[in-house]
Order: sequence, then C-alpha cells, then structure tokens
Amino acid sequence: METRKPRRPAIIEPETLEYLEGEEDPALSSESAHTSARILVKSPNGEWSDPDPETKERLLKHMQDNGVDELAELWSRSPVNTLPGVLWRLLLIDQWVKGYPEGVNTRFKQGLNSPRLSEHLDIEGAHSLDFPGWKKQLGQILGGSFDGNFADFLDTSQAVLRVLAASESVWMKENPQDVLANPVTLRDNALLATADELLDAATMYREGRLD
Repeated sequence: METRKPRRPAIIEPETLEYLEGEEDPALSSESAHTSARILVKSPNGEWSDPDPETKERLLKHMQDNGVDELAELWSRSPVNTLPGVLWRLLLIDQWVKGYPEGVNTRFKQGLNSPRLSEHLDIEGAHSLDFPGWKKQLGQILGGSFDGNFADFLDTSQAVLRVLAASESVWMKENPQDVLANPVTLRDNALLATADELLDAATMYREGRLD
C-alpha cells in the first residue's frame, strides 16, 4: 500500500516551539501541533526527523514548568487521524486515569469480570493485559521518555478501553465543572468510539500515514 508523506514540514527546529508564546495564526498553530507531537513520538519509518536534544529539552521543560494545557489546546484542534489528534485522546485518558485512579481501577476489574466483555474483546487477551504497565507507558509517552513501539501501545490502549467499556461504555458524566467533560468523552459509547479511533491510528502509524 502506498503511504502518503506527512503534510507538515518534517524538520524539527528549535524555532518551531515559538507556538508556546501564544501564536494565534491557524496555520502556524496546526504546524506547531504536529511538530510538538513528533517530538514526543518517534516516526515509524523515518517520515520525520528526530528532534535535536535541545529542542526536546525545551519542550519537556516547558511542560514540566507550565503543565500541558497549551499543548492540549493545540492538539485538541487536530483531527483524530493525525498524530496530535491521537495524543489529545491519550492525554484525556491519562488525565482521567490520574484524576480518578480508584474509580478507573475498579472499572477495569469490573470489566474483566463483566458478562459483556466478550462483546468487545477476546476474553483471554483481555485477562493478559498489563494494566499497571500500560498506565506507566501512557505517562512515558506524554513525558517524552517512551522508547517502545507506538503502534503496539495503541493496540494495547484500545484493548484497555474495551475492558473499561465492558463495565460502562460512558467515559465521563456530563458536568460543566469537569475539565475532562468534552465532545470526546461525552459522546455515545465514548470508550468504544475512542478504542476504534486508536485501533485505526495504530494501522495508520505502521503504514506511515499518521503524522
């Protein structure tokens, strides 16, 4: 299958991080969303260049000092079939897992024992999932220290979401006070819909079409 080339410039330069200063130009914001995503996730087949250590250090330091709100705002504007769009969904999942650790852990255990599990995922495969290891990898990706296979991680992520959906397919309850309540988390069968999106993204990444 022929793979398309990334739409955005592949070279990651330190100057591209100027989006952190609040640039509002839509084209630059879109390019910045893609650039920052590529700093955190390596290309599968060399579609984009790896960032130099200084550029990556600048981004990670900014995230450490200021949080991920600015990146989240950039990524949230990106379509789901793009790397920043996928990272936006992973960021929502990460914030949910960290914000409600006991509730999410309980839901995962309930999902493994739910009679509906077989509707969403192979039962044997579900019980082989390393849930704590997956949570650790999720943090590594958003922290820029992940060195595993991103497509494999997305495959695991979609499986984890299907287990959680076996307990309850709704991701978040509608609550204007909750920063995680948004069109991704509040849609019908949100966990299953996000799982499908991550599964598609894994295929696109392997084929060099996720940029």
